[in-house]
Amino acid sequence: MPTYLPLKESLQLDLIKVIDKKGEVLAEVRQKELAHVQFRDSAVNEAASIGMDLFDIIAAKNKKSSLLVGLTSVKSTQEILGGVIVGQEISESVMTQIRARAKTHLVTFQNNQATASTLKTAKTDDWQPPEIVAPPTKVTIAGERFIAKSMQITGFNTTTAKIVLLNPVAPLEETQKKLWLCIIVFSLSGAVVFSLVVTKVIDLVTRRIMDLTAATKKLAIGDMSTRINLVGNDEISTLAQSFNDMAEQIYLFWLGQEEAYQQLDLYNQNLEQKVEKRTQELSDNNIYLQQTLQELQRTQTQMIQSEKMSSLGQMVAGIAHEINNPVTFIHGNLQHAKGYIQDLLNLIELYQQYYPEPPEEIEDEIETIDLDYLKSDSEKIFQSMQNGSQRISQIVLSLRNFSRLDESDCKKVDIHEGIDSTLLILHSRLQSENKYPEIKIIKKYSYLPLVECYPSQLNQVLMNILMNAIDSLQDYNQKRTIEKIKLNPSCIHITTEIIDENWIKIKIADNGAGIPQDILPKLFDPFFTTKEVGKGTGLGLSVSYQIVVDNHGGKLSCHSTYGQGAEFIIEIPINQLKSDSNSINQAAIANI
Repeated sequence: MPTYLPLKESLQLDLIKVIDKKGEVLAEVRQKELAHVQFRDSAVNEAASIGMDLFDIIAAKNKKSSLLVGLTSVKSTQEILGGVIVGQEISESVMTQIRARAKTHLVTFQNNQATASTLKTAKTDDWQPPEIVAPPTKVTIAGERFIAKSMQITGFNTTTAKIVLLNPVAPLEETQKKLWLCIIVFSLSGAVVFSLVVTKVIDLVTRRIMDLTAATKKLAIGDMSTRINLVGNDEISTLAQSFNDMAEQIYLFWLGQEEAYQQLDLYNQNLEQKVEKRTQELSDNNIYLQQTLQELQRTQTQMIQSEKMSSLGQMVAGIAHEINNPVTFIHGNLQHAKGYIQDLLNLIELYQQYYPEPPEEIEDEIETIDLDYLKSDSEKIFQSMQNGSQRISQIVLSLRNFSRLDESDCKKVDIHEGIDSTLLILHSRLQSENKYPEIKIIKKYSYLPLVECYPSQLNQVLMNILMNAIDSLQDYNQKRTIEKIKLNPSCIHITTEIIDENWIKIKIADNGAGIPQDILPKLFDPFFTTKEVGKGTGLGLSVSYQIVVDNHGGKLSCHSTYGQGAEFIIEIPINQLKSDSNSINQAAIANI
């Protein structure tokens, strides 16, 4: 407190008080008149502890004195340290100084009671000051008339003080200027006190806190040797010692952690190598299993289709054999039966020549059997029977050609013969059905040499592609009207041609709905089908691809624009390339 007495006397202050951030009074200096006066200053002290800067008016608890105070905060670079409160009692002497030589009198009211006045009669006479919001009002005090104007000053704790100006004449404004000048001087005085106090606080507290903060930052960035040398018994010195103890513990923990990190890093390196090795082994095994599974699926598909074709071929061959025997007998005896009938007709003509008038019973029988019609129609009957037997013989021959059970080896064959035999088997599916007209087959055969291939397997490819074309056209017709079908009849174009001296090409194209672009890449995948359940297995084109590409070293492709039909292209070499491994594989597949 001795430190602040010179400040108090030099600035003519009645009160200097220093508040810490807990709201406790660290230092306080008062003039003797205020030594035992209790003010309502709890709210002001709290405002100073949180660092608020403001001016306020507080009243004494006896309501006979008022104090004009100013607050300013004390801060370091990191936080609020507290505040300084300076004050001056509002008394008659102060009011007289403010009034100076002006003729305007000042009266202060606290809780509707005059506490100080430059006019003695204003404290003793019974008069009412004007309201705050009221304009200048004429009042009479002890028989003397004044122009009164009330002003209100609201404190931080909602305490209100009223200052009434009593001006008997015009210089009221000058007096107001002097009052505000005094307030400004008072504010400047508070600022000077604040600067001195802050400087002292910085010297005592802030620099040591800054040293502690700097040491903490060094420790945070990894400087484990950081320590603080602070001597004293205050809180900051105790905090510094605690910091040094903490730094030592962190340093020991850091040493142990470094050793653990080294061991963990070594373990991670070994683990990464083991994981990488194991991952590579699993990847290799996975690739091998995928390849094995694909090969197994292909082999299974080939076996299923080969078994189906073998069973179909055996059945077709058996049926062809069983049909061929009676047909051969019928066809062989038709000529004899025709001769016998002709001899009988010749004999009847002789009877008619020598016996032109037969008995009535014979005449009736001749009319009943219509002998003339029988003569003319018997020739037609025998001709129809002969044509039918020849047709059956052709069908049997086509069935035998399609099955090719006696031609499982690779040999030279006529490709056109295989196509025709396949079309003959599918003849019933090409005919008109209900309201839908027949599917036309348009052949464009070029000259082809005999092609070395596996005939039964190649016929299987032709059968699969043609059946898919027929299914596509029938499904497409169900979505079209009869008028649209007549404008664009369903048809299948079969074209053969020689590519060069070593290759031939077979093209089978339909004018159906076509194949969407997203399906084309999957067309030859095993078990992929767009047909309904029960109508397709997804194996036909997959097996066909294997037969053409793997067994014959050829090419099988499909070109389609959705809505404009599809075209399958088969390209195979005229002569198969001979190799031991290829011959073994082909023979094995052909004999499954």
